[in-house]
Amino acid sequence: MTAPVHYAIGAASALLIQKYLPAGSGQEARIAWALGIAIASHIAADVVPHAEHFLKGWRLALELIAETIVMLGILIGASGSPFMAMVILAGMAGAAIPDGLGMLSRCVDWPALSWADDKMHLFHGKLNLFYANYFLQLVFTVLCSIYVRIKSA
Repeated sequence: MTAPVHYAIGAASALLIQKYLPAGSGQEARIAWALGIAIASHIAADVVPHAEHFLKGWRLALELIAETIVMLGILIGASGSPFMAMVILAGMAGAAIPDGLGMLSRCVDWPALSWADDKMHLFHGKLNLFYANYFLQLVFTVLCSIYVRIKSA
């Protein structure tokens, strides 16, 4: 899937998990859970067959930078507190980790990265319930962004 949908789903899942954590959970634990659930959200979202970025090389890098800046503004822009901003940022970062490891594993020769990337994408595109084209990804991105903006205000 494209980066914006992963960022939005990751941020939404990071906020959603907060209400299921024990009341006495510290901020570090809450951020760690946000990061972990966002990684899981990326893996879960990638199980559905989907459209991918079609640009390659430096053009893809520029697109990812632009998408990241825009999504930071959309998702963190309305956060009501620095802690909420950290939870959302952890969600966005966690959602980027699986593909980030994949990109890094193509740049450096470190077998552990390739192994982690292979395991995180083991079921990539295997659940043939529907195809998440760009329009459907946009719908998911908008809905999750609305959720994040409402819950973090």
